Amino acid sequence: MKQKTKNNKIEHSQFYIKGQDDFIAMLRDQFREALSYNKPVLTSFLSLPEQSIVSQICPKDLFVSFNGGYGNAERKIACITPMEELYDSDLVILEAVYNSSFRKIQHKDVLGTLMHLGLEREVIGDICIEEDRIVIFVKEQIADFIQMNCVQIARMHIQFERVDFADVSGPQKEEIIINVSSLRMDAIVASLSHCSRSEANLKIKQGFVKLNDVILETNQQLCNNDFVSIRRVGRFQYIGIVNTTKKERLMLKFEKYS
Repeated sequence: MKQKTKNNKIEHSQFYIKGQDDFIAMLRDQFREALSYNKPVLTSFLSLPEQSIVSQICPKDLFVSFNGGYGNAERKIACITPMEELYDSDLVILEAVYNSSFRKIQHKDVLGTLMHLGLEREVIGDICIEEDRIVIFVKEQIADFIQMNCVQIARMHIQFERVDFADVSGPQKEEIIINVSSLRMDAIVASLSHCSRSEANLKIKQGFVKLNDVILETNQQLCNNDFVSIRRVGRFQYIGIVNTTKKERLMLKFEKYS
């Protein structure tokens, strides 16, 4: 469940620093706390870009381990420690069983319900929906609250229970290929949203597009492994160029999160 790293090493080569000033400032405070008090410090659940930043800027005299609750977890808690040891994180696994023959509950249904309860995204890890069950990974501080207050999702009665282990495969993704003229974000957003370039630029200006968890403010170029989130469209990870057409258009591979 846990991944350990030291001296800025992690299995992500892409740099995600741009636009993350507030997050980096918070991390530096946590690094100082771990060193000053010689104790482990736990972060909130971090996205893949945020995990990469932690590993890139972590001081050499600190160690970082990541825990998302299961092997293929994407959102993980980082444990920052002054010693090379693995510590338990404040992670709780909640599971609910429901009858999917009446209605299929989707990821957006679960996340929307949790957000409607006033919870912040950072205290919630992966949300896994498999067959007739929902499994969510959350911070200890909100586990009881969810059990007491999240009793209905998509008009289905739900009762979450704590479990010690969850055998889940992880977030569901769909591979898609798009045909674009360039790696400029307006072209990417237009193709992923099935809209015109002018409409894509409007989405960007309205703050509806995020690149690596940061609201896109300028029309940037896309890089391998970047994450693109478009409001009311979905979340995508860019894998790379798979082909170039005779007209020099680019065939790009993405993974779309279900």
